[in-house]
Amino acid sequence: MIHVGIMGLGQIAHRVAKGICYAENAELYAVGSRSLEKAREFQRLYGAQKIYDSYERLLQDPQVEMVYICTPNHLHFEHIQNALRHGKHVLCEKPLVANAEQLKECFQLARSSNLFLMEAEKTLFTPLNRKLKQLVKEGVIGQLRYVEGSYSYPIDLSEMKEDHWCFSKEAGGSVYDVGVYPICYANWFSDGCISDIQAVKDCAAGGYDMFTQALLTYDNGVIASVRSGWKQWMDNRGVLYGSKGSIETENFWKNTRAILKRDGICTPIEVDMKSDFTGEVEHAAACIQQGLLESPILGERQSMEIMKVLEYVKSL
Repeated sequence: MIHVGIMGLGQIAHRVAKGICYAENAELYAVGSRSLEKAREFQRLYGAQKIYDSYERLLQDPQVEMVYICTPNHLHFEHIQNALRHGKHVLCEKPLVANAEQLKECFQLARSSNLFLMEAEKTLFTPLNRKLKQLVKEGVIGQLRYVEGSYSYPIDLSEMKEDHWCFSKEAGGSVYDVGVYPICYANWFSDGCISDIQAVKDCAAGGYDMFTQALLTYDNGVIASVRSGWKQWMDNRGVLYGSKGSIETENFWKNTRAILKRDGICTPIEVDMKSDFTGEVEHAAACIQQGLLESPILGERQSMEIMKVLEYVKSL
């Protein structure tokens, strides 16, 4: 069992903790927060053995083997670096960091420290998407030609404080929030490297995007259209279009059901799942147990492909 410590106990950390509790090769050992009261409540809910009132004290615990970083986006780089310097393997919530330079620096530090580092993109590790990946490889929809992915919802910016990460020009906006989901989805299923990006975005006065649509072309000929937004609800779905059929999934980053359409027939595809976070945790723990420093599914190269799109959109 890999002993996991969670850094940052905001809303997403509750779902992460549930995912860890279902993992077969990892256990929630410790949690760290600036509020001891919050840490105690978290311990009551999820059974962590240890609680700490600072991230530093959490990282000083020799029993913590891997940390799952759930802090705000603009703190990821600092917290990844600090965790690695304390000798901890790291699984960090998406997006890993703000730019390509930070990404390279983090992976270089992980390698030189003989430690594992992975961006937490649960989309690639759900039971459904693993099954769909295998079906695509088997040619169930023929040759994959085109991928669509959308994730948009109306956000009430008035509820955010002025220093909230979402307003940041460097690591804010909808593309750094929900845009990473369709991007990594398209990248993974395309099974290629991005050769061309075209994009449009609708910016707020602060410079961060409220809506982005990007057209990605891969070196193997697959094309993808990815959309993210904070202005409206959309049909938040992923669709894989092949030469012989298609597969459609509502809420593709966490669903357990998809529809295969081929020869005029719609066939449901269903799997069991207790938590959409368990797959990524089990994968990271397995990599650590095998002595790997990067995930073969989501290592530095794959995270850099996601970053290509984020930085391109930010440059517009």
